[in-house]
Amino acid sequence: MKLGFVAPGFPYRGGISHFATRLAQELSQSQECYFYNFSRLYPNLLFPGKTQLDKSSKCFSFPSERIVDSISPLSWRRAGKIISHKGVEALVFHWWHPFFAPAYRGIIRSLNKNIKKICICHNVAPHEQSSFRRKMVKSGLMRMDGFVVHAAQEKTELLDILPGSRSVTLFHPVYDIFPGEDEPKSLAREKLGLSEDDRVILYFGLIRQYKGVEILLKALSLIADLPRLKVLIVGEIYSGRDAIVKLIKKLPLGLVRLVDEYVPNEEVSSWFRAADLVTLPYLSATQSGIIPIALRCSRPVVVTNVGGLPEMVDDGRSGYLINSNDPKELAAAIRHHFIVLGNPDLTQGIASMRNKLSWDSYVSKLMWFMHEIRG
Repeated sequence: MKLGFVAPGFPYRGGISHFATRLAQELSQSQECYFYNFSRLYPNLLFPGKTQLDKSSKCFSFPSERIVDSISPLSWRRAGKIISHKGVEALVFHWWHPFFAPAYRGIIRSLNKNIKKICICHNVAPHEQSSFRRKMVKSGLMRMDGFVVHAAQEKTELLDILPGSRSVTLFHPVYDIFPGEDEPKSLAREKLGLSEDDRVILYFGLIRQYKGVEILLKALSLIADLPRLKVLIVGEIYSGRDAIVKLIKKLPLGLVRLVDEYVPNEEVSSWFRAADLVTLPYLSATQSGIIPIALRCSRPVVVTNVGGLPEMVDDGRSGYLINSNDPKELAAAIRHHFIVLGNPDLTQGIASMRNKLSWDSYVSKLMWFMHEIRG
């Protein structure tokens, strides 16, 4: 099948870019693939981070045409015509925010009517919802022929907005794109200035309110007595920096290391390989790219029972589920791992979960779904 993709890719950074690129690489092994990238993703005034571009020395890319400007209707029409002229049979849109609804709608209007439109929904609706954003979601998705979601809750959300939609629920495959995923823990810790006998907790990724970093910091006040505890909070802060810094100052000096920056690709694995436990105390979630990185780096996770996160964790074997966003429960789970269980090796359970979340399986199910849509 001749496939097209509309998504951010290199030189843009971040999880959506990585996912779309990795999927294109996998599908290109058996299909003819064309990647239609953005010439402009977000206008700078709307982007909360320091840069939209990937500054890594080891970049991750797939050949693409940068023809979609998120705020230029002329580019949308032109992109639709270019894609149609290429003879694409199915066009895969990556969706994560209603800001892109006008652009996607504009591209679809200019497409050959025989092209099937498949939408991979990383988030059906944004975490910060409103009635206006909900209307934008509907307008951006209503002309799609089929949907891929990554959690049962997301399918419910989709059907609530677009009743009767054809969809398939898959999963977020394990990320296998970062160098050094099997780096020895001792080497990773040496790089980061950590000791062999430290008990290391990692919180990783862009920091936004719904991701619950403040829950972790409040939990730490309850377990600060644990000997040799070190907590790494690593990721560019998009919101709430003052509150985060204030909470850190209340904790014992040296307990928390805050790294307020986007981590380049070549350094990602070292943070995970240096850790004993990865925490995701999210207040809400669809799914997460952090768990697939932790799985590939053979690190257990402790996550809140929200959204699609529980579907990616085998409780007690590859990590731990906590049933609330209560700092006391998170603190108890961390203490249980280190003190009661003695920082156990969960490699076997992690490997089993990793095998379930393979790219081969994802692509096989995705291709079956696209053939079903095409009839």
